Amino acid sequence: MKIKTNRKTMQSVTVNGYRIPDGVEVTVPIYAMHYDPELWPEPEKFYPERFSAVNKEKRNPYSYMPFGHGPRNCIGMRLANLETKMTMVRILQHFRLKPTPDMKIPIELDNTSGGILRPKNPVYVLIEPR
Repeated sequence: MKIKTNRKTMQSVTVNGYRIPDGVEVTVPIYAMHYDPELWPEPEKFYPERFSAVNKEKRNPYSYMPFGHGPRNCIGMRLANLETKMTMVRILQHFRLKPTPDMKIPIELDNTSGGILRPKNPVYVLIEPR
């Protein structure tokens, strides 16, 4: 998961009373937004209902940007989402996934690896046929 994205301003703009001149590089802190408790109560918890149609209508569309936003968002976003869902369906149809005793829960995240978010420790999973 990307933790930030950069853009350069094409013209001077004022945001919340701050003037940002033309040609300045602005960093959008995606990781910080995705884990902000004001936007996402209990952000560390797995809560898929956050993304239901009802909840989606209530939130700012820029509060969740896993593929960026606007004209420069990821061209492969739809394909990536579809492939991920189809892969998970096929895996879960045929296998049970369980954490092993060696697995550290909760998973600690490492955001020091060049802008990519990943687990700090190995993730050990037991895969059992259904």
